[in-house]
Amino acid sequence: MCHYSTEVFSGMIEHCDSIEELKKEILPQLQSQRNLWKEKINQILSDTGYSCKQFAQLCRVSEPAVRKWRNGSLPQSRDMYLRIGFAAGYHLEEMNAFLKRFGRCPQLYVKSLEDSVCMFVLQSRELDHSYATYLRLLEIVRQELVEAGAAVATTYTTQVITEQFSSLKDLDEMVQFAKKHAPVYRQSYLRLYKYIIAFLAINLRSENPEEGGRKTSFHQLASEGQWPSSLRHCVSEVRNKKWFPQRNKIISLGLHLNMDDSAINEMLRLAQMEPLYSKNPIEASIQWAINEAKLVSDGGDVEGAEILEDLSQFVKHILIQLDLADSEYLIDDL
Repeated sequence: MCHYSTEVFSGMIEHCDSIEELKKEILPQLQSQRNLWKEKINQILSDTGYSCKQFAQLCRVSEPAVRKWRNGSLPQSRDMYLRIGFAAGYHLEEMNAFLKRFGRCPQLYVKSLEDSVCMFVLQSRELDHSYATYLRLLEIVRQELVEAGAAVATTYTTQVITEQFSSLKDLDEMVQFAKKHAPVYRQSYLRLYKYIIAFLAINLRSENPEEGGRKTSFHQLASEGQWPSSLRHCVSEVRNKKWFPQRNKIISLGLHLNMDDSAINEMLRLAQMEPLYSKNPIEASIQWAINEAKLVSDGGDVEGAEILEDLSQFVKHILIQLDLADSEYLIDDL
């Protein structure tokens, strides 16, 4: 089991000289995270008394997915940790602690529409505390906002919004609260959207003078880079300022946009998430691959330049070689 700090592991990854050293000496020390999750999820099932089939139904996943969790396979999105937290019967404080400790993602945030509805369900004394209830209420609130149209933007501090939110008593008050703060919800990720669009513009540049110094379109960029449809959809939602970011999608998008680790970490920060985590085998491997790409590029040869222009494929190649458990979801995005 790993006893080193995250900072120590970051240094070890930075000074790792080869993929063989990464695979044989560093990554095996990170098994502790999977062991902790395996212990946690089995404790949840034991405490709730649910069978794998029952728990799978509550989480809206397959029974084999739950069995994989019980063997140490890590959930791959914040939404999945929310589903598990609901199935575990967590109240708000427990859910937030669970998200931060095991999901390495931000706690529920009142200025996010999805999160505020989730918080409302978790705090309600009348509603069933389930993921199904959350989805049902979220759809109701979203529809009400669509029908209400644009609202007048008013500046509220997080403290004021939190105080107003804590006094909500029923669904009608939740809907009115959402309508009142609709502009706040829409602005939550504006800086993230702007950051992504700026990098998209950089990637659309081309040295071919016949193209006027730019790629013809994002469609061309995505086609040449073999972007999966899910990431193309993310970019579409970013442009329409309605994307709700997920950690794995942020990382995949950053690699397709040829970002280095500091730029990816800035995206994660703007999404209110933790930076790339050196104690996670997959994210540690991504950090190593990005550093390796920089070193090759610093050599000044044509191959190095090409790697930095197609970083996602280089990282994908490294992850395939490492054959890490639970890395398929990211490899599919690359």
